[in-house]
Amino acid sequence: MRGRWRDPEQARKAPRADKLLSVRVTEAELAELDAQIAVLGIRRNRALRIAARRIGGFLETDAGVVAELRALNRQIAGVATNVNQIAHAANRTHDPDYRAFLAERAELGRVLIEVRGLLQRMLDLGARREDGLARLRAAAAMDAAEDDPT
Repeated sequence: MRGRWRDPEQARKAPRADKLLSVRVTEAELAELDAQIAVLGIRRNRALRIAARRIGGFLETDAGVVAELRALNRQIAGVATNVNQIAHAANRTHDPDYRAFLAERAELGRVLIEVRGLLQRMLDLGARREDGLARLRAAAAMDAAEDDPT
């Protein structure tokens, strides 16, 4: 605290809402997990949280999501440019070039459709949950096949 007085009631920590999860794995499973996450540079806790969150449909900001967000940002900037160009074309006092105006309007519509598609893919909770559950089902099927002696 370095000499600063704090009210004990305000200094008291709120109880953690996080829950502890304990999982037993074989040495081989742990070694494989550690090998996979070492490449990514993350800790076990983070890897397991990502897996649990993905199954739950939470949005994880991995490199792919960041790349999609950057692409989306560029497209939104392009939309802003197109809107400005359309506004300038519509506000001209002399005879506007309607073909150019219609071409820019069509391009704006195309970009907006792409942006909408990107957002829908990123924010589709059901698809993210289904993807996580499909991965769990595949893993469960592989485990069952390995355990089946026939």
